[in-house]
Amino acid sequence: MEATAQSVDDHLIDGLSFKLRPGASYVTNRRSVSYYPTGGNDYSPAGVKVIKLVLTGHDWLDPSTVRIQFDLQNTYATPTGAAAEDAAAVGRHLLRPVSGPWSFFRRARIIIGGQIVEDIDEYNRTHEMFQILTDHSNRDNDNIEDFGIRYDSYVSNETNKTRIPQYTNVTPDTYSGISVGDTKTVLFQPLMGVFNQEKYLPIRYAPITIEMELVNTFDEVVVWPPNATPGALGQWAQTVCSKDWKIIQVQVKCDVCTLDNALDNEYAQHLMSGQSLPINYNTFVTQNQVLGSKKSAVNVTRSVSRLKSVFVTLDGQTNADGTWKDNTGYNQGYQSLFRKSWNTYYHPSAGLNTLDKPYDVEFQMQIGSKLFPEYSIRSLGEAFYQLR
Repeated sequence: MEATAQSVDDHLIDGLSFKLRPGASYVTNRRSVSYYPTGGNDYSPAGVKVIKLVLTGHDWLDPSTVRIQFDLQNTYATPTGAAAEDAAAVGRHLLRPVSGPWSFFRRARIIIGGQIVEDIDEYNRTHEMFQILTDHSNRDNDNIEDFGIRYDSYVSNETNKTRIPQYTNVTPDTYSGISVGDTKTVLFQPLMGVFNQEKYLPIRYAPITIEMELVNTFDEVVVWPPNATPGALGQWAQTVCSKDWKIIQVQVKCDVCTLDNALDNEYAQHLMSGQSLPINYNTFVTQNQVLGSKKSAVNVTRSVSRLKSVFVTLDGQTNADGTWKDNTGYNQGYQSLFRKSWNTYYHPSAGLNTLDKPYDVEFQMQIGSKLFPEYSIRSLGEAFYQLR
């Protein structure tokens, strides 16, 4: 052991090293730029639903800086005639998004050089799943870029000095929204593999087209009570909410870098000679299946170059008015205001007051002849262990 310790080479520690770190003088310029959509400027479920943005130019795109920005406008239409409302009543119709800006998009596509490189169906559900798996403080930081509040925010309960979910006892006065006619500018980082890898993208040789498709109905993404008048949900009623909105002023915000002519020409010659620039990234594939019984086998036939991970989520039953319910058949109180098809990750034991083994889920995955894990997962705790 002594001989091994003496064989270690000395190293000049950082505190005593005054040598400048390597630079990148070949990057001659860095700019923060904006790209605008092709076509119109107004988007809504009842109008133009697909937003198309083309990223091109003579520079190199830094994918870590890409953000999609838009203005969300409350377009509540004031009734006329016998149903007319006074100014005070109109002012109560706030537009309250349930989650972040990504929730407004049900599908996302990336097209590079005419080839579809990413096509994510149920984009809002996929993005929301990865969002809720991140750190709480990180989500709070994301809220600063978007609406400033979300359905599962935690608030302080001064009665017993604890922190409880926002939806536990939320009221129209405590859940902020957008006033009639007003807009809110929001940004979000798209959950796309091309923009979540470290290599710069040469948009001169491979222009990027982003296509974002909106949800099908207006009330899929905002707080909208099932009843016109307050009832079991306390002060919540349609008279204090709005489900009318449109998206305007869409932009892509990002940074691009300019290289000096010598290095840029080397890349050009490399590509002109028929060689490629390999860029590895993770993408997302979604697929829906219907479970017809308590014991079901789901077959997924999909060709992928490398399978990294598999996430399985369940979507439970809903009431006649579309609100979510647990296995006991009852609404989850205020939660039903915020439960949507894209943010409901159902478990059969939801709402139970006792630990009931029959409501646990047992599952296992098979790829070819190999089982993952070798013994099936049989409890909620083990499922969470695999998730972690």
